[in-house]
Amino acid sequence: MIRTMCIVGFSACLLYSLFGCASVSPRPVEVSLPRRVEERKESFVWAEPSYRPKELKKLRVGMTKSEVLALFQEPKSIKRTPSDEYWEYDWFELYFRGGRLVNWFDL
Repeated sequence: MIRTMCIVGFSACLLYSLFGCASVSPRPVEVSLPRRVEERKESFVWAEPSYRPKELKKLRVGMTKSEVLALFQEPKSIKRTPSDEYWEYDWFELYFRGGRLVNWFDL
């Protein structure tokens, strides 16, 4: 038992001398306050509408499709039902029935 304790003690002293605190040089520890990071606000650019509000004010119920096309470019998409036709633009929709403008929505 004493022999085992001596071997363990000697091993501990040997390991301490090889890998102990005396063999490691201390490095400086950096202590600082948290840094303020500047918040960047991203600036978003709105898409330009594909029409002018003046032209939208020229719309009248009963206009034909050719009269509407004289004011605006071709629609983004056209949806058809048996009785109606819906022209979709980026910022507004036009509703036709029987080839005549019946309603519109400015989005």
